[in-house]
Amino acid sequence: MVRLLLVGGVAVLAVGGAWLARALAGPRHPPLTMGDVALPPGLVVFTATKCSRCREALAVARSTGVPLREVTHELEAGLFTALGVEAVPLTLVVDQRGDPRRLLAGVPGKRTLRRALAAAGW
Repeated sequence: MVRLLLVGGVAVLAVGGAWLARALAGPRHPPLTMGDVALPPGLVVFTATKCSRCREALAVARSTGVPLREVTHELEAGLFTALGVEAVPLTLVVDQRGDPRRLLAGVPGKRTLRRALAAAGW
């Protein structure tokens, strides 16, 4: 009986830990549809002009020193539509070959962004 309770307790902890990790990971965004859109290597940050969280996301992106391309909805709405961007801020990590590697919705944490950049070879 003690073994059964111990195994059940471990299972509950594992499920709870997985749920907590997912909850702390932040908001999710549906996958982007790249199609024929060429992406510059570095960071691509999708923003809107009146979005304060977008300014925060840009500040975090600029702090990395990696090449940055801001795509503003009011100026490039067609690109938002072509890629399937539904919410801002949205940060896309692109490796040196121009391949998208990681999509971060919301304001990325500095450590999360540095890890994503390192995984992409930056």
